[in-house]
Amino acid sequence: MAIIEKYISKNLIITIAIVTLILTGVVSLLDLVDEIKKIGTGNYTFKMALIYVLLSIPQNMYEIMPLSCLIGGLVGLSRLSSTNELNASKAGGISFYKIILTTIRLGIYLVIFTFLVGELIAPKGLQLGSELKNISQSARVSLHNTEGIWAKQKNKFIHIKEIYPDKSIRGVSIYSFNDKQQLTKMMYADDAKYVNDSWEMLNVKTTDFLSDSLKVDKKEKIILENLVDLDLFDIIIVKPNQMSVVQLDQYIDYLRDNNLDTKIFELAYWEKFSLPMLCIVMFLIITPFVHSEVRTASYGQRVFLGILLGIVVFLFNQSINKLTIVLDLNPVFGAFFPLVFFFLLSLYILYKLYGFKFSLNLSLK
Repeated sequence: MAIIEKYISKNLIITIAIVTLILTGVVSLLDLVDEIKKIGTGNYTFKMALIYVLLSIPQNMYEIMPLSCLIGGLVGLSRLSSTNELNASKAGGISFYKIILTTIRLGIYLVIFTFLVGELIAPKGLQLGSELKNISQSARVSLHNTEGIWAKQKNKFIHIKEIYPDKSIRGVSIYSFNDKQQLTKMMYADDAKYVNDSWEMLNVKTTDFLSDSLKVDKKEKIILENLVDLDLFDIIIVKPNQMSVVQLDQYIDYLRDNNLDTKIFELAYWEKFSLPMLCIVMFLIITPFVHSEVRTASYGQRVFLGILLGIVVFLFNQSINKLTIVLDLNPVFGAFFPLVFFFLLSLYILYKLYGFKFSLNLSLK
């Protein structure tokens, strides 16, 4: 990579990093304000609210990275353009197309970075933050960790491995005790789901502890009217954005095997790939506002227009996501349509403004 190209990339990285820190700080501050309203629920304190917000920072950073690329890229390239450094680069042998390729190359690295944050760091931070918050807000949940959830109801202790938004549970163990704190019954079910105001337990094994013996019984299905309070779901629920690609894939398979709706989770799965790729598209979108040969707009006007475009992209993406669920559209379409739409739109604008072509002499050097 030429020295000038490295200089442009370094400038963009610094600017995008600063914009990311600012946007993440703003979003986190708004989250903290929202969490402060919940202080006093159970044992939820300001300290716990602050810890929860801090653990949510990787997820916030992951979600705003495309917007950071758009604003940061626009600010960085506009500054270089306004100080004639881009013109100097062209005079030094760096063509307009090479500058575009430099931003695209940087965009590829940012795609990888964003994907890794969203896959390896953000879900763990959200899960840990939610666990600490849930424990503080509900006295009924005594433990929520990688080994599952413990809850107590009267003389029963209930252990749940996983609980999901569709009111389904995986890996349920129920331990019943008498007034002398002696274990009288143990029940285990592979799965459970809430149907018609009762719990349908699947693949159930029941062990009764009699005075002088054990009685073991196995059934494919039993019905319980009272297992877990429904409002507990709002507290200890596992949300799609708290799951990695691997976890989403496994849970989608589970839903399909049980003939349950997978739409929301499939959309979240494919968005794990489409959202990071928006970073490259953001660079293409800003190009016309930076490299225009006729600079009719000021530096500030171009930055403002870029921010406005970012808001449009965000709202458009959110609208498509909601329409995908409401209209029962293909999740792959819902996740990738905004990406493809703005990619093609940016190429069209470049072509109309500059006669942009993917010619054979456009090298990646």
